[in-house]
Amino acid sequence: MGESAAHEAVLTAIRAEGLSGYRWFEGATNHTDVVVIQRTAEGWTVFATDERATPLGRRLFSAENPALDDFLSRLRARNSVAAWQAEHRRAKAARLADSTTDDPPSSDHSPVTPASVAAAPAESVRYFVREHRIGGQLVPVRLFRRTVAATSTTDELLVDVDEWVADTRGVLDRAIRFPLESDLEEISEDAAHDVFQMAATRTYVPLHRR
Repeated sequence: MGESAAHEAVLTAIRAEGLSGYRWFEGATNHTDVVVIQRTAEGWTVFATDERATPLGRRLFSAENPALDDFLSRLRARNSVAAWQAEHRRAKAARLADSTTDDPPSSDHSPVTPASVAAAPAESVRYFVREHRIGGQLVPVRLFRRTVAATSTTDELLVDVDEWVADTRGVLDRAIRFPLESDLEEISEDAAHDVFQMAATRTYVPLHRR
């Protein structure tokens, strides 16, 4: 595949998938939260930027096609993170609205009792992280989640941003049943979001607990 054909294939994928937040073979950029591909004297460079336009996860390639593949992979990941953030904000706003609704008492409303709350269908998600020491720092290397619905429990592990596969080996189930024998630690949804960001930028740093 020649250079123009390779470029067109990536641009076609970007248009077809509605991807946004990138800089395509531009010079120096001070844009925030974008994925960048550049041609330099040394080869091809791909990196992401954070909210301060600081480059993250910079990689240098000696050939263009691997650089284009990495660029497209990161751009898809960035857009997955953005979609997850939007859904996360929407869900939090909905929960807040539900908790602050001030409905006046009415004889048409059934009373809310512990039994009625327990009977209501609900879904909860818990996140667990495994960390290893790399370069002198303890960083996330694997993220698990358990989703509990009214009639089922699903355990999964993250393989890329918002791409989960089933935990067929039962690692998470054993960790929950035997926590003292496990190297997994439960973390908040916000901390799990930080791991999503790390996966998107291909940059792994110590996890901020919150």
